[in-house]
Amino acid sequence: MKFSLILVCEDEPMEKLTKEVVGDVNIEELRKHADQISIDREQLHPRLIVSEDCKTVRNNPDFKHNIKGFKYNLCVFGAQRFTSGRHYWEVSLAQEDTDPKNCWLIGVVRHKRNRSKDKSLTPSNGFWFLCSDGPNGFYTNSDPPVKLSLTPRPERLGVLLDYDGGQLSFYNVKEKKHLLTMSTRFTGSVAPLFNPGVGDQSSLTILDCPKPVESPVESSQPLLINSSDA
Repeated sequence: MKFSLILVCEDEPMEKLTKEVVGDVNIEELRKHADQISIDREQLHPRLIVSEDCKTVRNNPDFKHNIKGFKYNLCVFGAQRFTSGRHYWEVSLAQEDTDPKNCWLIGVVRHKRNRSKDKSLTPSNGFWFLCSDGPNGFYTNSDPPVKLSLTPRPERLGVLLDYDGGQLSFYNVKEKKHLLTMSTRFTGSVAPLFNPGVGDQSSLTILDCPKPVESPVESSQPLLINSSDA
C-alpha cells in the first residue's frame, strides 16, 4: 500500500494534513504539460556556478561555509514566469557513478522584484518547496514544517505546478510515485525555484522532458492510477 501526502498550506498556518492511497503515476500524462525551464542568470547568487545552457547549478567548490544547517540563501529562480495553467518540469539529482544529492531545495516562488525585509522562505512570503537537508531528512516549508520519509531517495524529481488549481505536486519520476501535493492560492507571476545545497558531488540539473508517446486515440488516463490492491 502506497501513501502520498496532501498538504494544505495557505498563506496562513497549515490547516490540515491528510493521506490518500494512490498507485503508479502516469508520467506520460504529466509530460504533456512540460515546459522548457532554464535558470535566470540575472538573479544568480555569487556563490553558485551555472552552466552555459543555464540548466545545471551547483555551489562553488571554493565556498567555505562554517554555519551549520541548510544554506537557504543559495537559491536561483527559473527564467520562466507563470500566471495560469499547468506546468511541469523534471530535475536530475544524481549523476552517473555518484550518489543522489543529499541537499537540495526545489519548488516555486512568487516573483517580486522588490521583496520585503523579511527574508524567511515561507508561503506567506511567496515560497513553496520541498527540501532535502542531508541527515535532517525531507521536509516542506509549511508552518510548521512537515517531515517526510521518502524511500528511495529521489534521483529524478518531477514538479507539476497547477496555477489555477492552486496546487504544487512532486513526483519520484524513476519510481513513478507521487510524493506530495501542497495546496495554496497563487497570485501574480510564479517562477520555478532551485537550490543545489552544498557539499554534494552531484550538481542539480534541469532536464528537457522527452515528448510524450502519441497514441492513436486521445488518452483519458488520470495522472495518478489507482492500485488494484488499494
